Amino acid sequence: MKRFSSIALLTCVASLTAAAVALAVAIPRQPGVVRSNKISKSQTLLTWRDRSDNETNFEIQRRRAGKLAWRTRGFTDVDVNEFVDGVRPNVVFIYRVRAINEGGLSPFSNECFVNRTPPSKPISVSATLIGLTKARIRWADRSAIETGFRIQRRELGKAFETIADVPAGTEEYLDETLAAATSYIYRVRALGQPNRCIKHSKYSQERMVSSKGGVRVLSITNGGTGRGFVRSVPAGINCGVLKASCAYEFPVGTTVRLIAKPGKNSRFKGWFGASVCSNSLDDCVVRMGQNRSISTKFKRIKAK
Repeated sequence: MKRFSSIALLTCVASLTAAAVALAVAIPRQPGVVRSNKISKSQTLLTWRDRSDNETNFEIQRRRAGKLAWRTRGFTDVDVNEFVDGVRPNVVFIYRVRAINEGGLSPFSNECFVNRTPPSKPISVSATLIGLTKARIRWADRSAIETGFRIQRRELGKAFETIADVPAGTEEYLDETLAAATSYIYRVRALGQPNRCIKHSKYSQERMVSSKGGVRVLSITNGGTGRGFVRSVPAGINCGVLKASCAYEFPVGTTVRLIAKPGKNSRFKGWFGASVCSNSLDDCVVRMGQNRSISTKFKRIKAK
């Protein structure tokens, strides 16, 4: 009986000591926002903010989208706030991270998606002047996973600014803040979930309105995998490698010739958005009876 009592006493003391240590050590704070960055098709880099000063490790967990079970993928040492993991192309995984020490486990971080396709960008965007200081912006929603839409606007020669974020499913916005005798360019994007590593969509094609009488706005956007330059006759349009989009006001009725020149290791593939010269490789000639948006496509080619 004495031996049994001694063992029981030692066990009790050890348990109380462990409990006292746990109580003495504060649980580490929850890690900051986890983000992902693809290294290759088969690897992703996870990073997070270390918000605690008393962790001993970080635990990285993962599950496949559509599955419930989380599995530990590995641990990092104290103050190490990045982790490389192997992934499979086109398979969506979800990650989360928590800090660990003798006192216990922190709450998990945000959940971060890897290989999740962002929402599709809006199409069929239009901008229509419906009053001296009002414009109606419309678009077609092609996504089922957006959290909203962001409308941006700029004056000619100035940078874009966000003028509104609207709820998911919205396909129209009324801008009532136009100034008189001013030309504006609009663009729209679908919003993802950055706090879950789901990116926003690309911006839509740009559309313009002008409250200035006697002029029409011509907007050019260079696209494709290559590089190139577009200039106009009469002068006004001058888009290049460092300025992929540009716009200019021309007097109503002006005939404008657009000239495209491919950059190094690139080939011009045509005009898009102007029916009179769509897919043509020649100069594009348009009459400015209305506002126009025209896109180009340059394709990258192998260096000889």
